[in-house]
Amino acid sequence: MELIDIHERVGQNVQRIRKRKGWTFDKIAERTGVSKGMLYRIEKGETQPTITTVWRIAIGLNVSFSSLIKQETEVVTVVERKETPDLEEDNGRCRLFLLFPFDPETQFEVYTMILRPGANYHSLPHPDGVREYITVKSGEVAITLHEKTYTLDEKMNIQFSANVAHQYENRTDTETALQLIMYYADEG
Repeated sequence: MELIDIHERVGQNVQRIRKRKGWTFDKIAERTGVSKGMLYRIEKGETQPTITTVWRIAIGLNVSFSSLIKQETEVVTVVERKETPDLEEDNGRCRLFLLFPFDPETQFEVYTMILRPGANYHSLPHPDGVREYITVKSGEVAITLHEKTYTLDEKMNIQFSANVAHQYENRTDTETALQLIMYYADEG
């Protein structure tokens, strides 16, 4: 199976979901806060959206994040470690690698997030019913929820309801690797 670039995958998936729902660019723009022009360029694969933009679209469409960046897979999937992230934020200090896209049978998706020293990623609230399960694979991360910060290292894990703004921060001088499992109680 030939892999296609992430911006093309996002565009194809946004278009597929938009058409399935019977929505116009006006309706999606209103629901997501992303301009019609940007949505059009994303659908055409003409621009590389940021993590925040993809989250805005996912929330507005009421779909999982990975449903916008996934590529159709076969029944058995072997995933090799990627050298290039699927998406980046914070000037490349926050890098996101999709390992397993959303699966309607399991209701979850799996990512690796790499936070370089000084990385500070603010995540938008996700829809009600979304939970994050995070394992620190290496390094240390500060995760802030409800104005309380939890500092975690390789011996620690955290899970939380992700329907509130949350922040991931690497306050150290070494790289941090996280495994994120996003569980969707009800994929819409």
